[in-house]
Amino acid sequence: MNLFYLAFLYLWSRPVASLFHLLLMIFGMGTITALLLFGQQLQDRFLKEAAGVDLVVGAKGSPLQLILSTIQHVDIPTGNIDYRQAVKLAGNQQIRTAIPLALGDRYHAWRIVGSDENYLRHFKAEFAEGQMWQAPMQVVIGADVARQSGLQIGSAMVGDHGLVDSGGAHVHDEHPYRVVGILKPTGRLVDRLILTSLQSVWDVHAEEQGGNASEKKEITALLIKYRNRSAAFSFPRQVNARTSFQAASPAFELARLVDLVGVGQDTLYVIGGVLVSIGLLGIAIGLLSAIRQRKYDLSLFRAMGAPPRKIFTLVLAEGMMIALPGSLLGMLFGHGLLFLLGQLTEKGQEFALQTFILVPEIYMIEGAVLILSALLCFIPAWEAYKTDIRNSLTGETG
Repeated sequence: MNLFYLAFLYLWSRPVASLFHLLLMIFGMGTITALLLFGQQLQDRFLKEAAGVDLVVGAKGSPLQLILSTIQHVDIPTGNIDYRQAVKLAGNQQIRTAIPLALGDRYHAWRIVGSDENYLRHFKAEFAEGQMWQAPMQVVIGADVARQSGLQIGSAMVGDHGLVDSGGAHVHDEHPYRVVGILKPTGRLVDRLILTSLQSVWDVHAEEQGGNASEKKEITALLIKYRNRSAAFSFPRQVNARTSFQAASPAFELARLVDLVGVGQDTLYVIGGVLVSIGLLGIAIGLLSAIRQRKYDLSLFRAMGAPPRKIFTLVLAEGMMIALPGSLLGMLFGHGLLFLLGQLTEKGQEFALQTFILVPEIYMIEGAVLILSALLCFIPAWEAYKTDIRNSLTGETG
């Protein structure tokens, strides 16, 4: 009889214990896999989207909230700032470029961003169809927006007031946008944005300003690129001390956020590691217990001509038939968990979470788990290997 089939039959004779250890492996490896995938994508996105932006200037409040809302587009802005004062600030000799952003509306799950052509240059975005807006109330949409929404060149759309789905947001029916351009995929968050001119945003919200959009023009923030690195030591202090604005450094705030997220991730890593460890120890202890119960069967197997190495292989295979499928299924479970998170939750969609991406640490952990599994299973396998045939068959204990 095939050794692996015999090992399967032994496992099948203890279905509850075998299933319990298998599930522990799956949930443990699944937790670790999902965390590694999420953490890697989160860090990559933070770094990628913050590249090319040295400073964000916006309304006073939480600097991290300002960064997340304007660079990552996953939070609500701290408020608005006066456009004319922002233009004056942007003329500082220490600034190379200052890209204005005006936020506040969305179309379904996609944010409508008022800006200028420099924002597209920032992403190195190119047109798949159509062209840049030439007049107010014209929009350029990202590749993901076009693919998922069905909007095409010439399509009309209206925005909802607010950046989160509150269930009763005001719809700007009286101010429809017209799609004039569709961008090629970039792999960055611009793929999930709807871009328009600042004037469009002001026109849509003119009624909130008493019907005159030109009386008090406001924007959400300026994305600033320094002319030289020395500006980082003096310019932010000038903004915070001498203006009503707030200056926030993306590099500093995102590093702080990664550290904060890392604390929570470390806790979940420990939980996943504990589950895997319990599963592995359970397998080893279960095998030791089973071997002692099956000493007569194993001795009879030896008496029928099976060499000790086959007994060793049989017990080792029995343990690895839980550890190997458990760890592999755990990896698939982790990918599936992240897929559901990315598809069914609003934040998951905003982060555009992906599955089945290459994260070397996952495979390193998988290899380490399998090696540890083999080492733990070696103990009961060796116990079976040195079983004394005569004592087991005659019932002697000496």
